[in-house]
Amino acid sequence: MEKSRFLAAVMPRLSAIGALTILVAGCNSFALDDGIPNTAPAATVVSDAPPPPQGPLAKRDSGTYPTFDQTLKAANVQIGDEEAAGSEATLSALAAARANGTVTEAEYQRRLAELRRLAAEHAREAEAAIAN
Repeated sequence: MEKSRFLAAVMPRLSAIGALTILVAGCNSFALDDGIPNTAPAATVVSDAPPPPQGPLAKRDSGTYPTFDQTLKAANVQIGDEEAAGSEATLSALAAARANGTVTEAEYQRRLAELRRLAAEHAREAEAAIAN
C-alpha cells in the first residue's frame, strides 16, 4: 500500500519530466545550412579547348621509358661556400668592432649602408639575369 502511494506521488513528476525533455528536444535551433540548397555553382568557360590534332591518334613508341631524372638548373648562380664564409667573416668582424668600440657609429653605419647598397645592386643584377 505504501509503495503504491509512493508511486502515485512520484509518477506524475516522472511523466512531467519525460514530457518536458521531449518538448525541449523539439526546440532545436534552425541551422542556416538547412535553408540553402547545396547545388554546384554554374560552370564558367575560361577559354576554348584546343582542337584535337588532325589525323588518326596513335601510340608514340620511342623505345625508351620516360624519365624524370634530368638535372634541374637553377635560375641563377648560387652563392658558394667560400663567398658565404667570407661574407660571414666580414659581417662578424664588423659587429665585433662595433661591440668593442673600435669602430665609430658613423663608420659602422657607412659600412652597413655600403653592404646594403651592394646587396640591392646584386638583387637587381640577379633579377635582370633571370628575366633574360
